[in-house]
Amino acid sequence: MFAQRFMMMLVLKDIAVDISLVDAVKSRIMKKLPALKFLDNDLMEDPAEIETLIEKISPDHPLRSQNEVVNHLVFKGPGSGVYHKFCLLAKNADSSTDERLKGILKEELKALDDFLCSEQMPGKFLGGENLCLPDCILLPKLLHIKVVAKVFKDFEIPEEFTGIQKYMDAASEDQAFTRTSPAEEVIVDAWARAMKVPNPLQRKARKH
Repeated sequence: MFAQRFMMMLVLKDIAVDISLVDAVKSRIMKKLPALKFLDNDLMEDPAEIETLIEKISPDHPLRSQNEVVNHLVFKGPGSGVYHKFCLLAKNADSSTDERLKGILKEELKALDDFLCSEQMPGKFLGGENLCLPDCILLPKLLHIKVVAKVFKDFEIPEEFTGIQKYMDAASEDQAFTRTSPAEEVIVDAWARAMKVPNPLQRKARKH
């Protein structure tokens, strides 16, 4: 998820990079992934430092938002809360509590949807008509919620949340999002390995 955030930033800034794939489970060199190496500098693994460096490399196209309402939404409000509530559901091993956790996630999604439908929404994106850093943070989270919650917990973002649907539809037409979005199979496999559970998609494939 962090990887897509940074890749979106690089695409938006038109910065070319060389990409090396690393097994996140087996890697003994890197403590955190993704990581960034710039010129001869040490490997950088802290997300905040990576964001700062990408901004410095191309300062003429800043992605950080000056909109305090948008920043609060993504860093402290429902834009942050939805992912936390989703993780509680996705990682929950007690199926008897799934419905309660789904309800909590739905409430947080409703709060996010309310903002996206409100007059405070700057445009089709949190950056207005163009993607900004808060979009690079929120959109990958929503993508993971959409894919993982459906596969592992049979939960879908309700269609009645039209603000979220329109927001993601707009992103699906922007190359910064589409070019950097992992395939659903890749997302599911990463989560299955991280949670050390069977991959539901592989089980379905074997049945066929």
